[in-house]
Amino acid sequence: MKTIALLLDDTNNRYQQLLARKAKEKSVLPLAKVLDPVYADGSSWTQLESVNMYLRASAPPDAMLVMLAGEQHTGGWLERALARKVAVIFLNRLPTWMNAARSKFPQALVAGVAPTQEMAGELQGAQSLRLIKPGAFVMLITGAAKSPTAIERQRGFFTAVGRGVTVTHLDGRWSAQETERALSDWFRVGAERARNIDLIVCQNDAMAVGARRALASQAGVANRPELANTPMIGCDGLEEEGQQMVRDGALAATVILPATTPAALEVLQRYWGSGVRADIVQLEVQSFPPLADIRPDRWGQLSADAARRRT
Repeated sequence: MKTIALLLDDTNNRYQQLLARKAKEKSVLPLAKVLDPVYADGSSWTQLESVNMYLRASAPPDAMLVMLAGEQHTGGWLERALARKVAVIFLNRLPTWMNAARSKFPQALVAGVAPTQEMAGELQGAQSLRLIKPGAFVMLITGAAKSPTAIERQRGFFTAVGRGVTVTHLDGRWSAQETERALSDWFRVGAERARNIDLIVCQNDAMAVGARRALASQAGVANRPELANTPMIGCDGLEEEGQQMVRDGALAATVILPATTPAALEVLQRYWGSGVRADIVQLEVQSFPPLADIRPDRWGQLSADAARRRT
């Protein structure tokens, strides 16, 4: 029986928990076993140690599904894996250096499965334009700012909103805790900290949780109650997280990203069954709620209802 290692980033991220569940469900690979996920909790070094642990084994796994953690600028470990005939599929965060390994190991499988990241950013931009007026001040909270995923989503966002808004950036590193810390620091020392924030756009829903905590705290500390009701947009869109946050009035909108592990297992099935080497598989994303339902008055009502529930 073939074995498949699953290396993810954040233990507490619900989207990544979904990836693990989907990978462990009835597999499209009846003669393969998906191993229990190993999380790096934001550290590229921790993830590299996990990879090396697998590669040092006398019988390494037949494949690795990897969501990169931290800022991994080089992929020496990838070539070591391919040299040991381990197929590697990157999930969601696709490094630019994977292409060089594909050329060096033409018979090996090096592939990526990801939501259409630029489209996710474009949808966030379109959602934003349903909520704000020209000249608005928008805070864009990215994942690890230098990661290809964050860059592609940011590019899509600016494609949609154009030059009609003022945007400031914070790096939330995909984490609620890091986002809360970054936004709290901005309120303390940011050059524009006294400005009214018309909208906050977070590149995942977990960061939106941290941003909402920082806003609530600053609203009390600075006697600026309007901060607690700042509209916010997220991304990931899990039923029990992002979509529920929209229904509860914590988010004005989110973007639903599909789980990538089922498609990655299908890539492996085709490769092991017939030798077909996929390259990049991009999955469609969608707005929640639909764009036509995103309106300032609707957000105002959701926010007011949420405030009443808190009192």
